[in-house]
Amino acid sequence: MSRRVEYTLAPPQRNESDGFDYPDGIPISYNLHRLRHFECEGSYPKYPYGSLVKFYAMVGLHRYNVLEGKNLQLDTLKSFNMRINCGASSYYITLAARVPDSGLKQIFQVLVHEERLGSLDMTCTIARPRVTTNVPFLRPHSESEYDYMDNDELPDWPSEIAFDDTKRFHLVKESELRDNDWIRLYLELTLVAHDRFLTVHYLSQLEIVKVAIEEVEQPNASLNTKTTFVYITYKDLAKAQIGEPVDRKAIVRRIINETTGLRGDYWSGERSVITPEEEYMLLHGGEKVRNNEQRSKKLKRRVGVHRLWRWWYQAYKNRGLRSSSY
Repeated sequence: MSRRVEYTLAPPQRNESDGFDYPDGIPISYNLHRLRHFECEGSYPKYPYGSLVKFYAMVGLHRYNVLEGKNLQLDTLKSFNMRINCGASSYYITLAARVPDSGLKQIFQVLVHEERLGSLDMTCTIARPRVTTNVPFLRPHSESEYDYMDNDELPDWPSEIAFDDTKRFHLVKESELRDNDWIRLYLELTLVAHDRFLTVHYLSQLEIVKVAIEEVEQPNASLNTKTTFVYITYKDLAKAQIGEPVDRKAIVRRIINETTGLRGDYWSGERSVITPEEEYMLLHGGEKVRNNEQRSKKLKRRVGVHRLWRWWYQAYKNRGLRSSSY
């Protein structure tokens, strides 16, 4: 099984800080989109995709920490405005951040633009202490200024012998893993981007076994660009209960320059190299004959993204918002 996920973090652009803290939402604008407001505090908060929104907030703080050399952590989600349309959305998130081992807290704003559903493909254009603005601004969703990763593929998984090259790879020690919680954030975000309804209990059963980090120089990259590959071997203990493979792998690429980006894959067993076109031919009388069970699994994989669209549309149509799991 293989899934492509990606996200991009970018620096704030002019006027894009607008859109936060509008409790009545924002009516339809010139680009035919509006924002709907959700409160995350109170006795019975209800809002969609609680896990995903939390991770988006953590991504924003991670971006701020990387660029500013800080160590802020998410304390609570306060509210967010969500772009209402028929597909990928934008999230204007207001949160409280804290300084570890102190009582200091600060209100932050994080702006995330999704590009599509079913995989992690987003830009984070704002991650900073809260500011007040007067005029809401909604970037046309068709705009995509940060596409520097679109034509690059992730590398194949290195051989076990390759990991012995200490000049190429840094093997993360257990103590380092505890001190760098962004590694687990990358892994959990990879999975939640594919399935937005994964629970806290499910994610708690992910056990990181081994992490290797590789710093590389990309051709044609600027002098200020830093590219890092993170290779994660982990166990998905929840899969053991339903008879699926437990041992899994994930690759995440992080690019830091004037923007910061992540892209990742995760899979179990040997990484499949079959293309979508080849898969379609195999399912429709191609070179090999598959039994009904195998064919069913392939078809479910192919329609997975469309199923997510149907779920989102039905949730919006019925206004049946799920309670936050955080």
